[in-house]
Amino acid sequence: MLGKLMKYEIKCCGRTFFPFYIFVLLFSIVAGLFVNFDTYEHDFSIIYLIGVLVAFALFIAAIVLTIVIIVQRFNKSLLEDEGYLMFTLPVSENSLVLSKYLTSLLFIILTSIIGMVCMTLILTIFGYKISDVLDIKYGLETLGSIFSNNIGGIIFYIIASIADYSVFILTIYLAITICHLPAFSKHKVLSGLGALIVIMIVESGINSIVDKIMGNIKVESLNNMIIDSSFNFGSMIDLILNIGSYEIITLILNIAIAVALFFGITTLLKKKLNLE
Repeated sequence: MLGKLMKYEIKCCGRTFFPFYIFVLLFSIVAGLFVNFDTYEHDFSIIYLIGVLVAFALFIAAIVLTIVIIVQRFNKSLLEDEGYLMFTLPVSENSLVLSKYLTSLLFIILTSIIGMVCMTLILTIFGYKISDVLDIKYGLETLGSIFSNNIGGIIFYIIASIADYSVFILTIYLAITICHLPAFSKHKVLSGLGALIVIMIVESGINSIVDKIMGNIKVESLNNMIIDSSFNFGSMIDLILNIGSYEIITLILNIAIAVALFFGITTLLKKKLNLE
């Protein structure tokens, strides 16, 4: 049943996301080619500036769109009219929330990937215009070597990013759920914003307490990140991808917070639900 719920959510969200992704990818290709067709050699004219600003605007739009749809789908599907139907299905509240969370996580990851692909396309296409100034092949080979030698660190930071995204999504879900409680239902927007602020303050407080407890570990981790005066791109990436005790404990903390948020949401939906 979880798979069917996710399929339905992906279909609903995909109507907005997939056309937007295609548009952004096409724009990146056209922007990169447009730069190469320009007759000016290495001249960063107003055309380049406009292209960069539009690309940046699309990136911001993708982030905003993702957040809006996350809020809209959870609110509409579980806490408004559609919620009456959803809660009559032979599935638990855990499955309903999990389907929303996994779908939101999927599209956040897809948005991040699309953003990286678009940036890579623009930089790669533009790189051919300045190939006599910058050795693109050497740069790509260097990056490939760095990442292949740090595959463990890359996987760890991907998992850490997923944990961060999870906390972000579930924080929004919990704030939306709280603002639908009977005591706050008359002022949903204000109570939702207030709940979001309070939850984020609590999460920040928990992180601060853990930081103080792990003070020495954190200092040691930061010291390991110090780069000497002889700047070396490869060494810098190696240091960034180095995993220390502090990073591992931070990951565990984020997972614990995400689990607590999830059970907070499902508990409120089971016992305090107030559908419109």
